[in-house]
Amino acid sequence: MKKLIVFILLFSVFLPVSASTNTFPRTTDNLLVSEGVLTPYNQDDILATPAVDASEKVYDFAELLSDSEEDTIYKKITKYIDTTNMDFVVVTISENNKNSAQSYADDFYDYNDFGVGSSNTGVLFLVDMDTREIYISTTGQAIDYYSDYRINSCLDNIYLEFSNGNYYEGVLGTINTLENYFELGLPSNKDSNYEILNDGEVVRKFPYFLVFGIPFIITVIVIKIMVSKNKLVRKATSSREYLVKDSVHIKTIHDRLVSTHTTVTPIYQSNSSGGSGGGSSTHRGSSGRSHGGGGHRF
Repeated sequence: MKKLIVFILLFSVFLPVSASTNTFPRTTDNLLVSEGVLTPYNQDDILATPAVDASEKVYDFAELLSDSEEDTIYKKITKYIDTTNMDFVVVTISENNKNSAQSYADDFYDYNDFGVGSSNTGVLFLVDMDTREIYISTTGQAIDYYSDYRINSCLDNIYLEFSNGNYYEGVLGTINTLENYFELGLPSNKDSNYEILNDGEVVRKFPYFLVFGIPFIITVIVIKIMVSKNKLVRKATSSREYLVKDSVHIKTIHDRLVSTHTTVTPIYQSNSSGGSGGGSSTHRGSSGRSHGGGGHRF
């Protein structure tokens, strides 16, 4: 009997074990947060947020990823952090106990002490299976690098991967896209000249107008010039050529300006900037920190 028990224990050691994320209990006596995020009003938000080891970076609560996929994503995040000097966190959840994906993402980031430097610079990417939404939360200098346009472009390009259940590809594509956007520098009006490929690479769009549009316009102009030089047909240059001489008498009438009255109406212009060169809209999380970000349903 003892031999059978030993055999079962040894056999179980070699069984595949699904990936799990360790959490630590928070209590009112020990909230496990730094003093910088504790306010008189956010204790309940802190208690509702899982406490994790901030060094792990990948928290697959929804169990959407295999162990090997988590390992690959972790290595990709490590490269991202080294390249950008910004933190990166990936979280998947099957249940959302907060008001929105935005609230969960912001709180998870703030109450687990993620971020680089005094401004806690970094990005959190949330896959919320409860609300069926992917969400990018930015903090610190990441708010400056990832404008609303860049975040929306990234999410628009990647959300179908999550709709089709390709979670691993979707997460890697998001990290690649944000890393490539960082390498372009701060947002500018030239962002609209770039497009995102399936693997997350950000490349300059093919100049269809320059290659095809301008030659077409030049061709049309040349043809018009050639037609205008055709002398076989004489064009009428005056309407009088169509009239019988002395059949029409034209009387000239002069109008005399008596007075004028001018009304001035002021036109107000908006100072808001838009387009691909626009900035990042921000909001404050329950911790009081400022965050940028955006989400997309899938």
